[in-house]
Amino acid sequence: MSIETKTIERRSILTPKLWAMLAAFSLLMSLVGALTAPFGPSWMFSMVLGTFTAPIVVLFVLFLLSRVAKLPLAPQQLALVYTAAAMSVAFCYSMIPYGIIHNAASLRLWQYNWHPTNWAVRSYWIFGPIVSDPAEMTPIQTGGPVPWDKWAPFLAWWITYTVLWLLFFTGWIGLLYERFMEVERLPYPATLTGTLQIELITAREPTPRLRFFLLGILLGALAILPIVATYLNPAIPDIYGWTREPFLPWFLGTLDFSRTPLGATIPVIAFLPVNPMIYVLFFLMPAKVLFTVWVFSLFFIMIPSQIAFYMGYYSDLPTMANRFHAFMNGAPFRWNGWWIGVYLGLFLMWMVLNRRYFKDIFLKDAPERALPGKLGTIMIAGSTVLLIALLLVAGVNPLGAPLIVLTMWLLFMSSIRVLGNTGLVGTAWVFPIDWTHLPTLVKYLYIPDPGYITAPDGAQIRPPEMVATLWLANRWTGEIMAENNTNFGMAFAIPLCYKVGFDTKTHPRDITKIILTSGTISAVVGYLVGTWFSYFAGTNNTRMGMFDAWWHWVFGAPWSRVEEQFIPEPLLPYIAAGFILIILISFLNFRFVWWPLDPTGVALAFGAAGTGWILPALIAWILKTLVYRIGGAKLDENVVTPIVIGFLVGYWTMIFLGALGSLIQFFLPK
Repeated sequence: MSIETKTIERRSILTPKLWAMLAAFSLLMSLVGALTAPFGPSWMFSMVLGTFTAPIVVLFVLFLLSRVAKLPLAPQQLALVYTAAAMSVAFCYSMIPYGIIHNAASLRLWQYNWHPTNWAVRSYWIFGPIVSDPAEMTPIQTGGPVPWDKWAPFLAWWITYTVLWLLFFTGWIGLLYERFMEVERLPYPATLTGTLQIELITAREPTPRLRFFLLGILLGALAILPIVATYLNPAIPDIYGWTREPFLPWFLGTLDFSRTPLGATIPVIAFLPVNPMIYVLFFLMPAKVLFTVWVFSLFFIMIPSQIAFYMGYYSDLPTMANRFHAFMNGAPFRWNGWWIGVYLGLFLMWMVLNRRYFKDIFLKDAPERALPGKLGTIMIAGSTVLLIALLLVAGVNPLGAPLIVLTMWLLFMSSIRVLGNTGLVGTAWVFPIDWTHLPTLVKYLYIPDPGYITAPDGAQIRPPEMVATLWLANRWTGEIMAENNTNFGMAFAIPLCYKVGFDTKTHPRDITKIILTSGTISAVVGYLVGTWFSYFAGTNNTRMGMFDAWWHWVFGAPWSRVEEQFIPEPLLPYIAAGFILIILISFLNFRFVWWPLDPTGVALAFGAAGTGWILPALIAWILKTLVYRIGGAKLDENVVTPIVIGFLVGYWTMIFLGALGSLIQFFLPK
């Protein structure tokens, strides 16, 4: 045992009684998550109670109770509560389960008209109940009893598939716990929302940080209150204007820059965030990362792209709304390719540099690890084999099935690395995990394009195997890991739980047990309750409606060549360019102390369509620099950070209360 390991040795506190209590709590949280998701303030169904926000709200409730009842809670117990709260909603918020269920229902509702891809998989039960008439599906919209017999095969497959992904990523992150947490000490700044509250709950003596934390709560609650109030009572005006143009309907408090007066003049800017919550999240990042994000975005992405515009490129952008896809995919730079290449390069380079460590990670055991080596290896290998088997059962191509697993592993593990060094949870377009990125490797390594078959109405459509492969290479699978518009989800929650456990000296195997227990409960409750509540309420009667139910229109590539779908070709040279760039940046960063650019900051700079993070990163960097120059680390730790964390607690608690109020309104007599 190394000296470092001795200094962080922990004891297990997870007794059978405590484990049972946390399982019961997880069941409750899963129910709350699934039932409140359709009632989010405004369009924020993805944001009501996610893996990042649920622990914030739960710990705040415990904080209030501790002020009144003086609860005798230990930091380790609260770390397990944090973990249970996060993982219990991993599959009980908007995209999971509602995105999966509602896309399946929509597919069956429209399987015989307009869209030929739906017809191709009409007999594939993993994409919804097999029905002879679309009218059989209308009760999910209008309300009615659930035809459980028809949904049973679908639900059984998706619950199993989801739990296997939970085992897969828990196995990987659990085995890498020692490296991530104990050796590299990745900061995971987002976990401060948990660790600071745990510190305040368990503090035996009054701390000056408390009043600044409370001030932050007030500011955060007031900041989002107008949006919540407008949603609960439409007579209250939206004083921010966030619920109407020119603000984006899926990126809260963010301007569609194309609809602003400067939109045509600077067409390479797609987004302009004004939501203070985003700026607060940026403040939590290390100063070097902040500096890198705005400098790289401005001088290496925005200015070269603007020059290219003057040279005749991006000519359609000035007249285009929501132009981020066109900008990120357009010549001459094809920034989406760079983005993917940078992320993959960071992770693969890290693996190469740590190749000796990987030699014993899978078999070596040590009591202080999050998983025994052999158990972690069995979890990874077993879940991989079973995931491929389930994909084959679903009709996926035999080569496409392992490529789907490989793609998800690479994209999400690389994103977990960047999350650890930079942070930022609760906002959109941070990592290359959108629907345009997810099928990239499958597209390159699985296709040749098999062409078309002819439907009964004469339409030319993709073969069912192609449709199943492209669908399950995209959001049908990717959303199980994490949701792009908020970055809530299982793959990002697991390392945050481990980090909170590390900071509170909780035994990592206690955290692992709760991750698996709460995550499994979430999968079972999410799909079953999501299906039941959709029928019980009728999707036409909730603000959520058929949530995000457009995937089947796009992912099957029904009308054009597959290689031109998602991100048009040629992309490979730009992925290679991003890969080379990040290797160069990393070498300079490790070789020279004076080098100003952080590799993970470069990766993050490509987010929000390459230019959207300039202003948040610049302002956060200026404020952080001023704080350290005026009062140093003491001012930051005792005053500013408690205000920032309090702001996030107040903001997200108010959103949850708004959803709770909307749920109550729904059941009140009309």
